[in-house]
Amino acid sequence: MKLLQKIDHQLLGILSIVLLLAGLLFSRALMSIGMIGLLLNALVNYDIVRNFQKFWNNKALVAISSIFFIYLLSAPFSENTVWLIDRLRMKLPLLLMPFAIMAVPRLGKKTYFPILYGFFYLILILCFISIFQFLGDYQTITKQYEAGRIMPTPVQHIRFSLMVAYCIAIGWHLFLEKFHLKYTWEPKLLIGCTLFMVLFLHLLAVRSGLLALYVVLIYFFVRYLLKNRKYKLGALIFVGLVLSSFLAFRYIPTLKSKINYTLYSVNLFLRNDNIRELSDSRRLASIKGGLEMGKTHLWTGVGIGDIRDDTNEYLRINYPDLVDLELMPHNQYLFVFAACGIFGLLWFVLASTWPLIFQSAFRNRLIVAFHLIIFSSFMVEHTIETQLGTAFYIIFLVLGIRNWKQEQLSKADE
Repeated sequence: MKLLQKIDHQLLGILSIVLLLAGLLFSRALMSIGMIGLLLNALVNYDIVRNFQKFWNNKALVAISSIFFIYLLSAPFSENTVWLIDRLRMKLPLLLMPFAIMAVPRLGKKTYFPILYGFFYLILILCFISIFQFLGDYQTITKQYEAGRIMPTPVQHIRFSLMVAYCIAIGWHLFLEKFHLKYTWEPKLLIGCTLFMVLFLHLLAVRSGLLALYVVLIYFFVRYLLKNRKYKLGALIFVGLVLSSFLAFRYIPTLKSKINYTLYSVNLFLRNDNIRELSDSRRLASIKGGLEMGKTHLWTGVGIGDIRDDTNEYLRINYPDLVDLELMPHNQYLFVFAACGIFGLLWFVLASTWPLIFQSAFRNRLIVAFHLIIFSSFMVEHTIETQLGTAFYIIFLVLGIRNWKQEQLSKADE
């Protein structure tokens, strides 16, 4: 017991979080090591019982962990046990990480803001690297956008675009909080880098990231307008946003190519003509499949273990060109609806929304911005059905909740 008391759980927890965040961008192994480190830090802990009680009393964290059981309860309806085990393994971080991160004693602003700050500038560096690679082969990569491909990114481009969108929210949040590590001019640099990321996201032209960005920008705009009531300035900002968006869609070549490709692929999908190689056709067909499977198996779903097989069977009957591509519904809500039925979907909606409601967390602009990014992504992707998507969702959500809780406790002590 004395040995357990000597363990520095703050240091080990922060080190594990840093490894996990680095793993998001560079290595699945680092991601796993970070998660394992957080879990061991929680289990080999003198305060394990007290930490579990703190976890249990925080219903936002309990709600996140409960998502695992939505998938587990669909197990009896699954025939493909191999895929069932794989899906449950993928969801273990949702079950374990909220409790594991509770073992990090202090996650107030003095700890939380530097973590966000470091992640922001790491993403910024990777944005510059992607641009240099793009400029190094400008003609070829620009031409590839006409076929639905994009410039090189350090990780899967959709998840990376969501990280960039979140870093834009981080930049604005830390700027308003006047956060700096050493120099008072740092917030000015921060807002300049944030504007650069906005431009980069338009150049990258990933639709999921752009959707998340505009949803967040609209939220920030409305929040500013309601809080400050500077309607004339608000009108000017709105006009500026509309004008800059128009210019971006008109003059950024990668974005123009992506729009034209989208219109082209949707047209081919509607005609069911040569759709196998088109990402939008795969997305739309899988969404239709998810809706149909959910309606056919309304109460139980097809079972999480059979979701991929049943999607493929739907495609075999309705879109044979898309068979054997291992597709699943490209909408997180329809994915859960198809796999776990209507009650699973309702549970998922409540569990994923509750962290925004619990203890009025909607008053925190960064927590709201993160949820808007995730919810918009849920509409067009099965975001948390990959290790990277799950890790991105769980780490920033739980860190935000922990920081908000600590802020509330600090205010109560004042």
